[in-house]
Amino acid sequence: MSKRASRPSWKRCRVLNHSFSAAIPKTAFGDIVEEQVSSFSVSRLEEMVVYITNTKLSMITYLGALLGGIIGLFQGFVTVLIG
Repeated sequence: MSKRASRPSWKRCRVLNHSFSAAIPKTAFGDIVEEQVSSFSVSRLEEMVVYITNTKLSMITYLGALLGGIIGLFQGFVTVLIG
């Protein structure tokens, strides 16, 4: 397989980029999302927010514990070396 065949054609990339750029503003993603969210019940929205919050906050908690442990060990070593 030659190098020329494996490279993307920049002209094709520009054409695709132009085509997508023209199509995206015509698509009202904000309106679609707003319509979908407004169709959910309050209890469903609350359930979704709690689920997402729990998963993201648990990862932040684990990373905080890891970082705190590393800083604590480093601080202990520095105290032993200095003291």
